[in-house]
Amino acid sequence: MTAAAVTRRVASVAVLLAAATLLTTGCGDGGDGGGGGGKPTGEGRSTSAARNAATRPPDGQATSGTFNSSDIGWIQLMIAMDDQAALLLGLVPDHSSAAGVEKWAKPVAAGHRGELVQLRELLSRAGVPDTNPHQGHDMPGMVTEDELRTIEGTKDAAFDALFLAAMREHLDQAAKIAHSERSAGTDPATKKLAASVEKTSLTWRARLPEATSGRP
Repeated sequence: MTAAAVTRRVASVAVLLAAATLLTTGCGDGGDGGGGGGKPTGEGRSTSAARNAATRPPDGQATSGTFNSSDIGWIQLMIAMDDQAALLLGLVPDHSSAAGVEKWAKPVAAGHRGELVQLRELLSRAGVPDTNPHQGHDMPGMVTEDELRTIEGTKDAAFDALFLAAMREHLDQAAKIAHSERSAGTDPATKKLAASVEKTSLTWRARLPEATSGRP
């Protein structure tokens, strides 16, 4: 993952968050302005489409009970993001060269597993099937299958550099969309979890270690 690619992703999500509050529908079918499954961008999206994105239920799902479309969209997006991040975190013991990276990754991996349990419980309570509308999408904060394969093919310092860059982006994005969910959502339990995700993402991000050339 290059620095330019990370910059483009951050710029893209800033546009989407300002226009639609949450990024949830930006990468769904027809939501990226190009009819495909690629990363959503600010270009080509009309003002009308951006306004409607915040109120349209993601992937045609109806909301249930106290949940609105932002709640459902945030839950689905976080599940997709955390699932991929969990796979990445699972590579650390066999690939990292730095004890500090391993020490940092262990509680973060456990935290992501806990988040996923809570997110799926909320999705079940909302009556929404546990499917992944973001499958195969390249979007801010998402560790794609191609990226995962590339990182998995590295070891030691090369792995640490790519791993930490991917996790930095993931945590930055998780905090941003959790903050947006707190404003746009309506379900109290979902907003409470979003507040927790924002806090823990910022904490883990602040403690992110620097890559080193080898074990101390």
